[in-house]
Amino acid sequence: MNAGASAAEQAAAHGAGQRPGLWARLLIALGMREEPAPPEAAMPWLKGAEGELATQELIDVLIGEGWTILHDLGLPRSNSNVDHLLIPPSAAGIIVLDSKRWWATWLTSAVDGRLYCGEEDRHYDAEKAVFLARFVRDVVGLVDVPVLPALVVHGSAVDGGHLQVAVDGWPRPLHVFGPQTLLPNLRERVGTPDPRRAAHLAARVAQTMHPYVEGGS
Repeated sequence: MNAGASAAEQAAAHGAGQRPGLWARLLIALGMREEPAPPEAAMPWLKGAEGELATQELIDVLIGEGWTILHDLGLPRSNSNVDHLLIPPSAAGIIVLDSKRWWATWLTSAVDGRLYCGEEDRHYDAEKAVFLARFVRDVVGLVDVPVLPALVVHGSAVDGGHLQVAVDGWPRPLHVFGPQTLLPNLRERVGTPDPRRAAHLAARVAQTMHPYVEGGS
């Protein structure tokens, strides 16, 4: 499944992409009426889909470098989904990557250890990323494989290109990347390739997690 599919479904559920009637389409074609804007309720989901697709375009290049890259995975017995799951060629761990698209005129920064976009406290997004990583760890069930949560933020510039913030109940800092710094940092985690172990880990993920289905999987 491509990235952004679940967000696009939510946008459609909130009225995005509804086709205007025949008369309205004719007026639009004649230039006598503008194409209707998506409903306000659909905008967060559309932005989410845009961010996820932008991340997919960015990270799918890693597939040719031996990475396993999966997008829009559902979590069993949950309505939540994982935007992107990455396994490096070394199979040294699983990276659970959450995509965000925030206001381009605001700076994403860490303030007193919390994640902010402009003046808005977005630390709940950091907590959600950790929640998803913990869920994946429990579902995959391989105690010797670390699961690393991360965020990539599109639109809003990330202060310094890379932040680390602490999340209660998680032993390591959460990494927050801008698009420019994401790939270099991921490539630092390649390690020594272990094709057999990587294939085993990818098979385990495929066995326990599946493409997102609306309403839970």
